[in-house]
Amino acid sequence: MSTLHKWVLGGKYLAKHEENRMASEGAVAEARQRFFQQRFRNLDYLLRSRYEWMNDYLKPDSVIIEIGAGAGFSELYLKYRPILTDAADHPWINRFIDATQMDLADESVDVIIASHTVHHFYSPYKFFMECQRVLKKGGIVIIQEINTSFFMRLLLRMMRHEGWAYDVDVFNPDAIVNDANDLWSANCAVPELLFHNPRTFERTFPKLQVTRNKCCEFLLFPLSGGVIAKTSIPELPGIVLRGVMVVDSILTQIAPSIFALGRQVVVQRSL
Repeated sequence: MSTLHKWVLGGKYLAKHEENRMASEGAVAEARQRFFQQRFRNLDYLLRSRYEWMNDYLKPDSVIIEIGAGAGFSELYLKYRPILTDAADHPWINRFIDATQMDLADESVDVIIASHTVHHFYSPYKFFMECQRVLKKGGIVIIQEINTSFFMRLLLRMMRHEGWAYDVDVFNPDAIVNDANDLWSANCAVPELLFHNPRTFERTFPKLQVTRNKCCEFLLFPLSGGVIAKTSIPELPGIVLRGVMVVDSILTQIAPSIFALGRQVVVQRSL
């Protein structure tokens, strides 16, 4: 059971889809079409910050799988296009793959990318067990995720978009942390529960080692207007957005438990 404790807004909050104050929840095709037509600058800056750092870990001859690829925005920002997979059927998705039971051969993948998907999985434990199985020796999982800092919990509560629960054991093979029948069910506490103590993660998954665990994102996230679910935000000049990114990098390192809305993680399979 988790030892995480939040003094403010720390109790369980389970958001309901019908109460969501953001528009177009789950409208992946609509979000993709809108972005490719308009290339909304605020969101473009957010997506760049979420994907371009991953390029440092990619090689041209790597087998790269993106799990839960959603709208497929990664292809715009990654140097080497991954095989886009999802548990939902869309024309741009290359393969249907259940992240908790991957239809992939043992030791067949160099890189698994998971951007804002792990907090939707009903069993993160099963996902990482599968990662241990399908990754080649030395292979990596690159994760961009939500982080339930004070301001993230405040935003989630205000927008009633997604919820959190710290009273789940993400390292229990039998634990169900989300609704297995609802792809948009979300427990935003999951990434923090998994990685706030990397040693616990590594004891549970002995073939995996956490090599990067960095908090990120503050103002840029709400200023994006949302990736799939939307809220109305004015488009900002590039110089302003670059300034926002500088402020974000400072605040998220000074006080991540207050400001950091995101988390970057790299997990490597042992040699």
